[in-house]
Amino acid sequence: MTLFTLAAAAVIGAAAHPTPKVVLMKHADFIRQTVPGAQQYFMRTVSIGREDLAAIRKAGDYTPEEPDVQFFLGEEGGKTVGVALFQQVDTPHGPLEVGITFGPDGRIAHAAVTTATVETKPWVLQAVGAGLMDGFTGMREGDDPRTALGHVRGKLGGMPEYMAELIATAVGRGMVLYGTLFRQTAPT
Repeated sequence: MTLFTLAAAAVIGAAAHPTPKVVLMKHADFIRQTVPGAQQYFMRTVSIGREDLAAIRKAGDYTPEEPDVQFFLGEEGGKTVGVALFQQVDTPHGPLEVGITFGPDGRIAHAAVTTATVETKPWVLQAVGAGLMDGFTGMREGDDPRTALGHVRGKLGGMPEYMAELIATAVGRGMVLYGTLFRQTAPT
């Protein structure tokens, strides 16, 4: 190998260096804790159709990597009392996943980072500890999740602020998926 090839390999390797995942909260725990009062839980898998994909791209300015989205419903007395989904954003440091629960009114009831990586965990915990997640409560499709960053501006810097921005991106994508795929297919 030439010196140039070695240098190029080092730069490419440094650009994306995912570290092992760290589960901050199990999916089942998130669902049970954020859909209080549910007596039964169900999973609904929705396939993204061509029209759905166009709507997601327009509203969220991204293309989902998976063709299906799983929604976790909590029901009480035959009525849906909450819907959870998990949205992942890939970072140069590995995946970051946010759990989002929507109430019956379609607004975010809870949001929590459920998965980070060994490297990103301290930054994520700083962003969460600064009150970021509270800023998402009450939002619904069409709201700008970046407004939640106002809860942490001036409290963070560098990588924790970057993680906060990625968390907001995940929440925004989750709102688009919920609004496009679940609200349109939910039984009335």
